[in-house]
Amino acid sequence: MPPTVARTRTGSWRAGRCPRYAPPFADLAGGVPEALRDLEADPAVAYFDRVSQVKVPQWSVGRAVLLGDAAWCVSLFAGHGAALALAGADRLGAALTRHGDDIRSALTQWEAGLRAEVTKRQALARRGMYQYAPPSGLHVWLNEVAIRAVTLPGIRGLVRRGIERQNR
Repeated sequence: MPPTVARTRTGSWRAGRCPRYAPPFADLAGGVPEALRDLEADPAVAYFDRVSQVKVPQWSVGRAVLLGDAAWCVSLFAGHGAALALAGADRLGAALTRHGDDIRSALTQWEAGLRAEVTKRQALARRGMYQYAPPSGLHVWLNEVAIRAVTLPGIRGLVRRGIERQNR
């Protein structure tokens, strides 16, 4: 069996064997059975990576500033990366204009004003992980039940109000 590429705990890439994935995922529908057959037929095409968030205690040091995903990657489970990057750059420009030559104060104010929103979006992304990458058959079933329930008239309004409340 040809080797595949996998990431080690230290983050480096290495060649390795592709483990057998069919048993735990055999009951899934959609394109999963075809993907499993392709993986079994040619494990060398497999690419393993992880979805992660960036959490750093401070987004700037001196005059160097991290923006967007470099500072606060929310993850693909949230879908707010571009919006937060644009908002962060806009707010940074406004803070620098407001504070003139006092860059330290500008950066402190900028981060303080944005950190709460980033923290909130990261928390939403962690909760969304169970929807987009369910860790068990039970989670898959719960997602299916929830999707079906949303179509019921009484529940549809509750869900809409909950989403509106969450995005305030």
